[in-house]
Amino acid sequence: MYQKIMVPVDESHASMRALREACQLASSTQAAVCAIHILDYAQFVWGKDGLQGENGKDTPQDAVLVQAQQIMQQHGIQGETAFLNNTGEKIAHIIVREAAKRGCDLIIMGTHGLTGLMHLLMGSVAEGVLRESKIPVMLIRHAD
Repeated sequence: MYQKIMVPVDESHASMRALREACQLASSTQAAVCAIHILDYAQFVWGKDGLQGENGKDTPQDAVLVQAQQIMQQHGIQGETAFLNNTGEKIAHIIVREAAKRGCDLIIMGTHGLTGLMHLLMGSVAEGVLRESKIPVMLIRHAD
């Protein structure tokens, strides 16, 4: 069975639902969970006070991982968290590389299930991970 499960997390309900699913699976199989958050600098601008989100507010760099840690604790999982920076690489590539680096044998991701024009315009990190990953990938669909 699975020994280490990677879950990429962000501010979305989809990713937190995926983390909850990963915790349930991990608790039944005694697997470890690793939640990663990737800060994509392409989404931010430099303001007079430093790095800010597109809406001008400060970035929630640690809030996502704090929330992830709380979810893992609620499920009795002693998981690890990691914060990664991205300066232009494809997010899917970072996720797959990090899973291999950390010895993960399953990736569980939330997906919004976009189709049609929105999928064409926004792309899909989950689809990229599915195409590139050599380990199993479980997608948890959730419409935010």
